[in-house]
Formats: sequence, C-alpha cells, structure tokens
Amino acid sequence: MGDEIVKQKKKWLIAVAVLVGCVLAACGIVLGVNEYFLDLSVPAQETIVLEYGEDYEDPIVTARYWGTLLNKEGTDVPVEVNGKVDAKTLGTYEVIYTAMHKKLETTAKRTVIVQDTTPPEIDLVADPEYFTSPIAEYVEEGYSAWDLHDGDLTDQGVRGSNREKVFYVVTDSSGNHTRTERVIVYKDVVPPTITLDGEAEVRVEINGTYEEPGFTATDDCDGDLTAAVTVEGSIDVSKFGDYTLTYRVEDSYGNVGKAERVVHVVDMTPPVITLQGRKTEYVKVGGSYSEPGYRAEDNQDGDLTGKVKVSGSVDTGKTGTYKMTYEVTDSSGNTAQVTRSIYVYQRQAVANTVNPGDKVVYLTFDDGPHKNTARLLDILDRYGVKATFFVTNQFPAYQNMIGEAHRRGHTIAIHTYSHDFSQIYKSEEAYFADLQKMHDICVAQTGVAPTIIRFPGGTGNTVSRKYCPGLMTTLATSVGYHGYLYSDWNVDSADAGGAKSADEVAQNVIAGIQNRNVSIVLQHDIKSFSVDAVEQILFWGIENGYTFLPMSSSTPMIHVKPRN
Repeated sequence: MGDEIVKQKKKWLIAVAVLVGCVLAACGIVLGVNEYFLDLSVPAQETIVLEYGEDYEDPIVTARYWGTLLNKEGTDVPVEVNGKVDAKTLGTYEVIYTAMHKKLETTAKRTVIVQDTTPPEIDLVADPEYFTSPIAEYVEEGYSAWDLHDGDLTDQGVRGSNREKVFYVVTDSSGNHTRTERVIVYKDVVPPTITLDGEAEVRVEINGTYEEPGFTATDDCDGDLTAAVTVEGSIDVSKFGDYTLTYRVEDSYGNVGKAERVVHVVDMTPPVITLQGRKTEYVKVGGSYSEPGYRAEDNQDGDLTGKVKVSGSVDTGKTGTYKMTYEVTDSSGNTAQVTRSIYVYQRQAVANTVNPGDKVVYLTFDDGPHKNTARLLDILDRYGVKATFFVTNQFPAYQNMIGEAHRRGHTIAIHTYSHDFSQIYKSEEAYFADLQKMHDICVAQTGVAPTIIRFPGGTGNTVSRKYCPGLMTTLATSVGYHGYLYSDWNVDSADAGGAKSADEVAQNVIAGIQNRNVSIVLQHDIKSFSVDAVEQILFWGIENGYTFLPMSSSTPMIHVKPRN
C-alpha cells in the first residue's frame, strides 16, 4: 500500500515535470518568436501653417511599448518634447518628440510656420452729410489703417485721387496690401446771387414810364446766369401804388436765387410857384415895398395859390438884404419853395464921369495880389505911375499887399473873393455874398470902402449862363444899387491867353493904346512875364506923351454888353 502510494507520487511528479517542461519549451518557443515595438502617436501633418495671431496648442503625442505575441495591449511610455512655438512671432519652428523604453527609442518632428497673410484694414471716416462743392477741391475727411501684425499703418498709407474718387492703398511688412476707394460726393448748396442795378426801391412818376434799371445773376458754379433770370410782376404807371417785381433764377443744382424791387408809382413833381414881378427887388431906404404877387400850380392838384405860405418881412427903413419865402406842398407831399430877395439900399452908384484928357492910360491888374505884386509896385514907383488893382483872395498869404498898394497911392477895386465861377454865378445872392467878403477884406486893409468892381470874366462872359442864365444882365444893373461902378476894358494884353512873353504883352498893349484916346488896359499881376512887360509899356507911353492914371469914380467906365 505504501509502495503503491510512492509509485503514484512518482507518476504525478513525472507528469508535472513533463508538463513544466512542455510549458517551458512552449515559453521558450513564444519568447523566441515575440517582437516588441515603441510607437509615437503624432498627428498626420508634419508641417503646420499658423496664421499670426492665432492660438497655438501642442498636439497630444503619446508613446506605447507593445509586443506581437506578448503585451499586445502595450504599455504607455512618457514622451519628451523639445522645441517651442511662439505664435506671436513670425518664423519657422521645429518641435521634436522623443520616447525611450528599454532599448527602444523613437522620435518624430513637426514644423510649425507662423506667417502673416492677413491684409491691413482701412477704415474711412465718412459723414453721410459731408459733401464737396463742385468748384472746390475735395478735402480729406480722414482715414486710418490698421494691421494685425504691424499695428497702426495710417502714416504709411498711399493716397491718390481723381475728380470722381479717392484711392487708398496700404501695405504691411509682410507684403499684404489693401486697396479701397471713396466716391466723392459733390453738392452745390449756394444759390445764385441776383444783383439789382439801381435801388431796391424806386419811384416812378404817375403816368410816366418805368425803365428797368437792369440786373445781373452770378452763380459760384455756373457763372453768369443773367440770361436765365425771370422777372415776375407788373407795374401800372397809370395808378398810384406799390408794385413788387420778383427776380428769380435757378442754377444747375436746383438752387434758387431771388431778389425783389419795389416800384412806387407816385407823384414826384412839386408844384410850380411863379413869382409876379421880379425875383430881386430893390427899394431905396424910406421907400415902400408891396408884394407883387405869386401863383402856384400843381400837375395833380391844379391851382394851389391859396395854399402858399409866405414868410419873411422887409424893413424899408434899414439897409440890408431881406428874403421873402414862398412855400406850398401838394397832396403827395411834394414841396416847392422860391425866394424873392429885396435889397433896401441907401444910395445908388452914379457915374460922375470927367474927361481925363487926351492920351490917357489906365493900367489895371486882375487876380492878385500875388508874389509878383511887390515887384510890380516897385516898377510903378520908379516911374511915378499909379495903377488900379482889381483884387481877389486867391492867395491869402499876400493879402497885406492890398494895404501896401493903397498906401502907395494906387486904386483898390474888387474883382472877386474866390474866383470860382460855379459858386459866384449860381445866383445874384451868391454873387453879392462873394463880393461882400472881398469888400470886407479891402476895408480891413485900407480903411476905405472900394467903389469900383470888375466882374470875373468881364460883363460879356458866357460862363455865367451855364449856372444862371440872364444873370449878367441883372448884375450889370443891380451892382449900382449896392453902390458900385463896374468897368470892363478896351485894351487886352492877352496875358491870360495867347501871349507867352513880356515882349508879346508889351506889343499887344502898345498896339491897343495907340488907337485910343482913353485906354483901360487889362493885365494880370499873377503872370510874371506880364509884370516884366510893364516897364516897356511905361517907357514907351511916357516917351510918346501918354498919361497914366489910377481909376476913380470919375473915370469913364468901359461897359461890355452882357452875353447871357
């Protein structure tokens, strides 16, 4: 029994040994055939292109150690990563992945390119209300350029334009460029301007004629638009009233310009006052003045005599100039006024002519005193000759020569204060106002009132009729009422026109006095060459038996017929 057990154990041991041997043999066979690998799981792209500004994430890379027969499931192995990608810096980067286990080692490489292919952006400042005048250059509204990599590129933008558009181009450091354009909006908002010739308000006589003064129209873009102006409205000159004319013009952009003129149809003609009798009356002191009468007529209102207002008064007991004013206003407000002058005089100049004898010469000098007057006085003194000076105040600096000439025995007579024909001959009143000014100067210089005058231009002048027709005829009479005698001349030296030298003046005077028994000679001491001729005239005259005298109230006056 015991042996049986032993034998049985031996059998089991042998069986176990055989089984172990078989297992070991099988393991040996397996170990001999089995292969081991180490793999990296890297994403397929070996090269990755990354746009600048994008986020970069390293891919998950794993390594696994595994066998063909044994450890088929494999074992995870750590992976070492070498290399770094800076997604904010342009360039090419390499990343190395390495795994090692036992005696196995494996690597993989990935190339990452960080590049900039995004073009810059251009932002235009655009106000929807902004526009450019058609006659102006476009003024840049503004723009900005921005690049993801380079940042602000506004200053590097290139701008160009033509009449219709503005072009903008900007390029970044990577060569990416952007181009955009702006359409220029043209708009004209300035209306044309209409300029009226004449006044914006005009008055037209009732039943008269309205004549359009004219107008011009200009536009800043279209230029002259005068021909395109339309005039709206009408005027009825037969009816009183206010009429409006509207001037309108439109430019090519639809802007309208307007102007208005108001035409007043009115009565502008004042009444006419007609004085009966003379406009200038002369009354001797102590005499009487009676109103000669008047009449007033108006083109619309008819006879207005009853509405005439008379103002002023006359004191015939006192010398002076008195004014009577006649005034009337019609229903349209037009006023007429006339004045009558009444001169109350003490005495009237009466010629007391005495025959001076034969071969008498009166030398007279007009328009001074002047700088030449002193030299003339000395020449006259050398020959003991006295002359007559018809003085003015044209050269106030030499006013003292009036007194000097008087002290040397010469006659002072009045010519004019201003010698301004347009003022002197406006009216009888204007003439005597001028005469009185010179009278006062003469009295101040000499202490004596002058009694002789000479009209500017002479009694026969034709200039006065330009300012007051008929005036010279009136003055030739009325100066007598003011106590003056007047004298023209019968020998003209022509020194005021024609003669240009002393010899010519002397010849003219000598030729003139040879043919006359009494000569009143006209010269001007403001003419230097005429003063130079005096000595020749005196020498010849004295040598030939002529007497030179100053004028006085007894001198035969020369009167020329008025030509007014």
